[in-house]
Amino acid sequence: MKKNISREEAKKSLVYDPYFEKGHYGSKIFQTIIALLGWCGVIIPFLWIIFPFVFPNRARFDHIIIYREEKSTLLFLFIFLSISFIFLSILYIILTFWNNYRFKHFLQKEKQYDAERVDVRRKLINQAYDERFGTKDFRHNVCFYSVKEEQNLETDFVKKLYQKGENNDQFCSNGKWHC
Repeated sequence: MKKNISREEAKKSLVYDPYFEKGHYGSKIFQTIIALLGWCGVIIPFLWIIFPFVFPNRARFDHIIIYREEKSTLLFLFIFLSISFIFLSILYIILTFWNNYRFKHFLQKEKQYDAERVDVRRKLINQAYDERFGTKDFRHNVCFYSVKEEQNLETDFVKKLYQKGENNDQFCSNGKWHC
């Protein structure tokens, strides 16, 4: 059976990043600047190689010499990155279709809960409603029903009912309470 944990316990066991919370503006600004500098470190070498090809007159004026190795390097990078982009695009599309297929045909068809436990809980709640408000037929067919003050449900009524029924094992398979 899966253990229920609180939000605070889950926060302790999972990765916590204050960047995505409200506030923490100093941290957000610092991390954003670092990320932008990192991307500049990726883009600037490509711009440096492409510059003489895009602006040949300016390159001659600034005495930037174009070597054959640069052309072959640029061509290699262009071919390599193009093939990588096509390969990764096809791979991601295939993985998306595969994930959608698995979700549609397997995950949605499998019960993601304990069916026996749900049946026991359903019987518990129906039994409690029958005791407080009358039979199911009566509840569904009556036009007007006034709830008496002692019939009001506490805020944790269902939680206590489930704990009482599951922990004490007071509920039989035929739907009756043990006395």
